[in-house]
Amino acid sequence: MAEPGVPVAAHLDRILALVAPLPPVVVPLAEALGLVSAADVAAPADLPRFDHAAMDGYAVRAADVSAPVELPVLGVVAAGDVTRPVLAPGTALRIMTGAPVPAGADAVVPFEWTDRGVDRVVVSRPVTAGRHVRRSGEDVAAGDVVVTAGAALAAAHLALLAGVGIDSLAVRPAPRVAVVATGAELAVAGRAAEPGQVADSNTVAICAAAQAAGARATIFGPVPDDPAVLVGRLTAAAEDADLVVTTGGVSAGDHDVVKAALRDREGFWFGGVAVKPGRPQGCGTVVASDGRRVPVVCLPGTPVAAYCSFRLFAEPALHALAGRPARSRRAVLDAPVEVAADRATVLPAAFVAPGRVAQLPGHVGHSQRLLAAADVLLVVPPGGAPLPAGSEVEILSLGERA
Repeated sequence: MAEPGVPVAAHLDRILALVAPLPPVVVPLAEALGLVSAADVAAPADLPRFDHAAMDGYAVRAADVSAPVELPVLGVVAAGDVTRPVLAPGTALRIMTGAPVPAGADAVVPFEWTDRGVDRVVVSRPVTAGRHVRRSGEDVAAGDVVVTAGAALAAAHLALLAGVGIDSLAVRPAPRVAVVATGAELAVAGRAAEPGQVADSNTVAICAAAQAAGARATIFGPVPDDPAVLVGRLTAAAEDADLVVTTGGVSAGDHDVVKAALRDREGFWFGGVAVKPGRPQGCGTVVASDGRRVPVVCLPGTPVAAYCSFRLFAEPALHALAGRPARSRRAVLDAPVEVAADRATVLPAAFVAPGRVAQLPGHVGHSQRLLAAADVLLVVPPGGAPLPAGSEVEILSLGERA
């Protein structure tokens, strides 16, 4: 029986040692969603930029409305008005939400507290200074840091940046991934397979998983079992990639082309990793024409093992390239799970309640149907003794279903 191999964490560390965050680029806000801020961003202006009405109503001096009162209405201030009228003592101005508060006014009486008069208004309730007025800088003061380095930019970040007058920022670009599936038996997915061929589902799965991780994927396969052809394809793939991912050809068979082509190259490693599925793995770098050393992550060819291996080893490398911190999610087991003594196990599971998961029944090593039915993957460390219900375990989300 084969030795279980190196620990999962050790192989991941080996891969992460090959990558570093990509150099920053400046992009407009419209192109920044999902990318990672490369530096702290400070507000160049206050938010709000001026005192404005928080409600439709009347701009007044609070001292004039300390009790129910009737006031003359001397005009209207609308949102977007560029002139700022002055409120005379003992008077009111109709004002719309978002409109600048007139000089001399210190409060807004909402319509609901009045008779909504046009020339004169009866105010039925007293108002205190500052009521229903949004002050300049009360949300953000000029110079405040509004986005920190390393933040994954969501819609709310972009709205805040736009609100303080920023239209572009420095980010880590989306990593570029080249996907190279190997094997003479592979037929391009979607085309009719010849006798003895199988559909190349790995390319579909790895490209989709890379895109879900925020990367841009390009296909450079399938590649036949010819080491010279593979090396040429890897060299071409590295030209416009930040990471190359291969599938297949890393085990001990007669036609394991990736291992045969690369095992004697400086910096490449191939061997067993203590995980099921996905024991055979490899990694190294190829040199692009511009001198960059492009990391290569070599995954097994069995579809379930390839996908699980991508999530365990290639996806963290993509996050490192994009400047994202490592993330770990955990959930509670709803039922016991068997644990291998000498290797980690990746198991498809489903949510039975928020934060509670149960392993799906079936053969986990090769069933694509079972993988497609799962909400998450459980990453169960080695240990031997079953994990009882109520135990916490690491999970990998499977898209929006999680």
